[in-house]
Amino acid sequence: MRKKETKKEQNNNKPIFHSIDRVLLLCFPMALTILILMLFGQISPLAGFIGFLLAFGLMFILALPFLHELDILIYYLKQEAQGRTDIETPRFAKSRREAFKIAESFNEIKMSWLIKNKVLEAQSLSDSAILEELPDPLLQLNEMGDIVTANLAARQLLGGGITFKRVSEVINIPLFLSAFHKVAVENSPNETVEFSARFKNKQGVYKVRLQKLPAATKNGAKIVAVLHDVTTFRSFEKSQTAFFANASHELKTPLSVLSGFIETLQSTAKDDPVAQEKFLKIMAEQTTHMRELVEDLLALSRMGLNTDQPKNDTILMPEIIQSVFQTLALKAEQNEQKLVLETIHLPPPIKGRSPEISRIFQNLIDNAIKYGRKRSTITVRIELISNLDEQSQPRQEISISVHNTGKTIAAEEIQHLTERFYRSPQTSHVPGTGLGLAIASELIASYDGALKITSQPRKGTTFQVLLPVLL
Repeated sequence: MRKKETKKEQNNNKPIFHSIDRVLLLCFPMALTILILMLFGQISPLAGFIGFLLAFGLMFILALPFLHELDILIYYLKQEAQGRTDIETPRFAKSRREAFKIAESFNEIKMSWLIKNKVLEAQSLSDSAILEELPDPLLQLNEMGDIVTANLAARQLLGGGITFKRVSEVINIPLFLSAFHKVAVENSPNETVEFSARFKNKQGVYKVRLQKLPAATKNGAKIVAVLHDVTTFRSFEKSQTAFFANASHELKTPLSVLSGFIETLQSTAKDDPVAQEKFLKIMAEQTTHMRELVEDLLALSRMGLNTDQPKNDTILMPEIIQSVFQTLALKAEQNEQKLVLETIHLPPPIKGRSPEISRIFQNLIDNAIKYGRKRSTITVRIELISNLDEQSQPRQEISISVHNTGKTIAAEEIQHLTERFYRSPQTSHVPGTGLGLAIASELIASYDGALKITSQPRKGTTFQVLLPVLL
């Protein structure tokens, strides 16, 4: 019943078409011709009037259906333009070629726009999905400062309920708000700021770019803000600056000592054999220290350059340790120390770069000799153990531990031992560069290994290297 009423209502809403005026317009040339003939006496007024009526009637009969269909088509197009969806598409017989072709062409255009609209909607969904998966937090803001949308990374960093909040409630940083004001109010095309902030108990340094969009999006966004976490990069810059400052200082000190003694030997101690012997010994020590520092700096440089180099050397751990023993044997003898290798399990060969593996244990054993007691034993122990990896899967590892007896290292110092240029206050009198353990630790990490340090009173200090068997 409702359908019938709706159809009836639609029929009642159709306009009453008036086409007589257009028929009269079409008949105007003929009427003008008849009038001229009447004025010149070629035809009588009665004959002219009858002829006009006949022509008008014939024209009305022939043209009215076409004009009527044209009115229907105009009405339909107006309703479509107003966005009505309940209007029926008019159907014209193919014999009415003009109206049929116009209706057919319009339907083709309409279908084309519908397809394009669906494609645009699909692209919009794809764009939204891409923005959602971006690793950097992204906010879309309107000109009032409301957060219209926030991707997953933004919700994880700033909180899940940030959508529709004012951005000042979420990022209350003066630098950021000033940049937003420049883009939203002062019509700046884009602004970039960097600030330190704590979000969800995580302190970091963030570089934010605010970009004004050329037009408002469907949800009313006019500004996009992208946050990039540069904490690691800034920390690296800071550590790099500190590294070069420390390296410069470490190189400058022995150079200053050498320069001072050279000046003394050239002047006041020129003819003093005792002073010359004393000064030359100190100069030799400073030269050795400087050479060791340069070697360590070169080792650090090579580590950065060799990152992508293949690890194709076959490494036999007992042979590496014995080679290091031979290199450091004289130094151990001077301290009246004994080097002992205990091979509990014969480990399988591993793949790596021989100079790097040798460097690891040369640094560790050299430290054990340097900081161990005189007339003590330096023990290197090799064995196979089972451990769990980061995915809690069992894996077999080669354990190489270097043990010495010397001063106990405080627990709070152990975590700093592998930092570049760190020197323990209680061993600062011993010559060293502060880079040996840092180099060893970074090399071990490059092999997916680990360095564990333990130090107990009366038991000594142990540096344990763990390397996975499958490399």
